[in-house]
Amino acid sequence: MAEPAPPAPLPGPAQEWESVTHRFVVGGHKGYVIAATQDGIPIHIEIRMAKQGGTLRGLLDSLANSVCLGLERGVPLSAYTDAMAHVRFEPAGHTPRGYAHSIVDYVFRWLRERFPDPDPDPEFEPTPDPVEGPTCSVCGMPFVWQPGDACPECGHVD
Repeated sequence: MAEPAPPAPLPGPAQEWESVTHRFVVGGHKGYVIAATQDGIPIHIEIRMAKQGGTLRGLLDSLANSVCLGLERGVPLSAYTDAMAHVRFEPAGHTPRGYAHSIVDYVFRWLRERFPDPDPDPEFEPTPDPVEGPTCSVCGMPFVWQPGDACPECGHVD
């Protein structure tokens, strides 16, 4: 039997990117965000959960892949961070950086903080909802409940 042919070399020169790895824990679920950068701008994002397998890990991998496709095609990271911050689903919980409504919320707020958009594109600017009056000191939810009651979003009592 003949030996298999060696793999073809990759086209073009090999590329190396700088990267930032951030460890997080939300609701008891441990994970990592890995952001590969070029000239200080993220060009590739990975979200890795410590637990092997599972639906959550697969969905976060799919989300990261779709963000990478958008970044390759010129969508600014701020379009994703504005859309994904404050997305609410379990697991959620307190972190050293404040209350996280979900792992997606935590990851995209961290990305927004770590890689602020130096030159926002007005085409991708969301129109912010005006918030008047006091808000919850933990999650930022506008007060729509009686003083002394728990916040309906995070359970904090101001």
